[in-house]
Amino acid sequence: MSTTRFIGLVLGGVVAVGLLAGCGAAGLHRSGVAAASASTLTLNAAQEAKAPAGPNLGSQAQGDVVGWLSSDPAQPVRGAANLDAYLVGADGQPVTDATVTFDIDMTNMSHGEYLVAAEPAGEGHYTGNVHFSMPGPWRVIAIVERPGAETARLRFEFAVNRD
Repeated sequence: MSTTRFIGLVLGGVVAVGLLAGCGAAGLHRSGVAAASASTLTLNAAQEAKAPAGPNLGSQAQGDVVGWLSSDPAQPVRGAANLDAYLVGADGQPVTDATVTFDIDMTNMSHGEYLVAAEPAGEGHYTGNVHFSMPGPWRVIAIVERPGAETARLRFEFAVNRD
């Protein structure tokens, strides 16, 4: 076996192990796209009732912010979608004083910077209209900025289907 082929096999194995380790903690969607990991924050019934209704694209936690991301349509397809980020603080109360921006891109090929300012929709919900230009694996990072707090970046990965 040549040295070049051996190095390629070793590097390929390291990449495969890294990918499997990364997916093992988060799980996989049926599309093969890594799923967002669930938070450990327990909400009471009143708080849970305010979370996005129906299926969501995942939940994430960073620092003292926990967020859920949902879409209309529920399973994003190529074209327009309305994203809804529901955010709560470590105390379980809805985050109402944030500036939220959605940073959107494909995970397998960048389409360049695409930022959408989310509008406060009340009770911890922040919504924004986005456009997914093609089907495939996408990610949305909800950038959450609040007065007197560190910026949180909640990363959600999911599949966008064909029309």
